[in-house]
Amino acid sequence: MRKFQKSVVLEMASGLAVIYAALWAGRWLSEISGNLLPASIVGMLLLTMALQFRWIKLAWVEQTANQFVRWMSLLFVPISIGLVEHIETLLQALPAMLLTCALATLILLVVVGKAYQHWERKHELKATQPQSLDGEAK
Repeated sequence: MRKFQKSVVLEMASGLAVIYAALWAGRWLSEISGNLLPASIVGMLLLTMALQFRWIKLAWVEQTANQFVRWMSLLFVPISIGLVEHIETLLQALPAMLLTCALATLILLVVVGKAYQHWERKHELKATQPQSLDGEAK
């Protein structure tokens, strides 16, 4: 039993070290790039890239990441409290936020609709063109 607990603790600690190293690298890159992106985003991108290119094994971070995801709702408590503390500021900005959301949704619907219509027209033309015996459109 103790051996099992030690291996789990070591696995969690090594996973935490890898995730923290990605965060640290993200902070460094964000700082030298003039803070174009938040350090946590850059760190997550680095960790994703390292996993994708198999520079690190998934097993090294999987258990730690699963624990973070499992307890993620607790991480939102400080943010929620911060929002409640600044509710007056949020209420002042509410009309602008709602207008921004509505405009962004409208623009997205128009762009996606136009793109779909273009795609559909292109595929209709291909389907109506006569084909040669090779299967290629003439």
